[in-house]
Amino acid sequence: MMRQLPEGSRYVAIMSAPMDDDKARPEPEIDPAAEAAMQRRYWTQDRRLRATLINAVRDLTFVTGRPWPKGKEPKFPVIGPPEWRGENPAKKKQPATTNDVLKALGWNGVTANG
Repeated sequence: MMRQLPEGSRYVAIMSAPMDDDKARPEPEIDPAAEAAMQRRYWTQDRRLRATLINAVRDLTFVTGRPWPKGKEPKFPVIGPPEWRGENPAKKKQPATTNDVLKALGWNGVTANG
């Protein structure tokens, strides 16, 4: 069955690629605006509620769980949107005004002579 897959299938591409080629291709840069839009879409109300529940269980585990030796506590990540995890979202750049564009083009404003 696997032999009948077309030449352009994902399986054929993976199996024919060299195994040490993973680091040859650089990771693509993620657009911050697109990333923020995807985060807003992904974290719907029901997912936020579920993440709040999971984080509450995590906190209760630390408070009421067995005492761990210093430095050997389990590391449970905070689940939720970036602002919950302490990640600072990229600051939005203010849109350029018409005056900023005209000054960049060398226009200094209207003179008294017109």
